[in-house]
Amino acid sequence: MNRTVFAVDIGTSSLKAALIDSFGEVLAAARVRFPRAQRTGEHWENALSSAWAAVHSQLGDFTPNAVSVSGNGPTLASVSQDGRASAVLLWNDPVSPIPAESGAGKTPSLFIPRIQAFQSLYPREFSEASSLLSGPEYIVWRLTGSPVTILPDPRYEKAYWTAGDLSATGLSGVPLAPFLLAGQRFGLTNGTAGIPAGIPVTGCGPDFTAALLGTGTIEPGTACDRAGTSEGLNLCLGEPISAEAVRTLPGAVPGVWNASYILSETGAIFHTWRRDNGLAAMQYPELMKQIEQSPIVPEHQGILHPGRKVVEEIGFAVRRGIETLNAIAGKDLVWRLSGGQARNEIWNRMKADITGARFALTRTPDGELMGDAIAGFAMLGEYASMEEAARAMVRIDKIYEPDPENHLLYTEKYRTHAHL
Repeated sequence: MNRTVFAVDIGTSSLKAALIDSFGEVLAAARVRFPRAQRTGEHWENALSSAWAAVHSQLGDFTPNAVSVSGNGPTLASVSQDGRASAVLLWNDPVSPIPAESGAGKTPSLFIPRIQAFQSLYPREFSEASSLLSGPEYIVWRLTGSPVTILPDPRYEKAYWTAGDLSATGLSGVPLAPFLLAGQRFGLTNGTAGIPAGIPVTGCGPDFTAALLGTGTIEPGTACDRAGTSEGLNLCLGEPISAEAVRTLPGAVPGVWNASYILSETGAIFHTWRRDNGLAAMQYPELMKQIEQSPIVPEHQGILHPGRKVVEEIGFAVRRGIETLNAIAGKDLVWRLSGGQARNEIWNRMKADITGARFALTRTPDGELMGDAIAGFAMLGEYASMEEAARAMVRIDKIYEPDPENHLLYTEKYRTHAHL
């Protein structure tokens, strides 16, 4: 029987999980939404337990060969000496600016400003913390009892923290867990969340590096559009670059780099519009079908469907990002899709029409989960490296091509929009 990995990704609004085999086949999957209340580590654990039970109900009794975890960041929760979990400071929670004299803004770290914000918002939990952990690390700790910080690649250390940066910002005594590299063995399960004891645990760490792995965006010139609550357009490069509106970080595997164009709220904007207009009860595919079938250019100066207006605004923002990264690549890129938005066939078609780009859907729209599985099989020795696993397990199932007539109409509107 093929070996399997139970892959887990902690998103902003939900936890996703899947059982994936060494050929990249998704055998069963589940998604559990978090409550709208202030998030705690217990919400993550409860969702993990529910996801495990859901997959178990689909397959019957099974025991995976590994568990592998990823999640959004820099999100933080603290764990006290007696094992209590604090409230969670999500990566996108608004926080007050940290005073310049505290050293904020003088470091390349993405985590240090959030650690300072956590200290300000939750002083008691901060002072009582035995460890400060992000989402995937919290799950690893609950599963194994071992506090770790998952580092995607040694080059990421400055983006997390260094001893010098911690000292310069007055955080040298903060209980941060030691770094372990993605794909290493972090420990064995202890029976938490209903998952049997004795299973090796690993992870990818941040969800965006998991998505890059899980879509095979590991060769220079490959690209990924990772879209859920927020959206990131990612281009794999052979060397780092500096460009306006683009963040360059190390890639998902050694020797490559990743250029990102971030759109922080594309999914959130659409869902806010749905809620504010009393459409939350309407199924997402049904609403998108209405929007797609409405005219791109209404006849006789008719009124544009209000949902279409929102979708086009989002699409034009994505188009700007694609044009930016196409210029860096020197070619028209094919964008491998990942994330919740990739599940909607209509939006994938419309996005191709609006942007003029080609989009590729891999075997699963949840690239993060495939990336977790890739890390898991690399840890198990099924493949010699995560690169080898990605090349073997990631397969493109469908390409979305822009419709020439629709693209022309959208281009005329885009050019007008760009000059507003």
